[in-house]
Amino acid sequence: MNLEQGIYFLAILVCALVFLAISIYAFLSKKPINFWAGEKISVSQVTDVKMYNRANGIMWLVYGICWLIAAVIGLFSIKVSALIVTVLSIGIVILVLIYLKIRKQYFRNINE
Repeated sequence: MNLEQGIYFLAILVCALVFLAISIYAFLSKKPINFWAGEKISVSQVTDVKMYNRANGIMWLVYGICWLIAAVIGLFSIKVSALIVTVLSIGIVILVLIYLKIRKQYFRNINE
């Protein structure tokens, strides 16, 4: 491993750890976690807070593991890892879609 690979590994590892930390926070939180910055979700908006947070935790866990895999691959090939990171970065759209599905499943109907 050369210096460039080491720095790259650490940068991608930090990203992975942030996503994994969000996952842990989601699993441990007693209040509904937020996806959007600045959004405040009250307990009354969610039908099952534990399952809502669990679904969010799984989403962030899978995303974090993908970043962790990209970091490890970067130790061997920065080019391959950079391709994975690019796909993961574009893949944030998939996270939004997954979150909207989670929200639809666990949020109360406003008209209730």
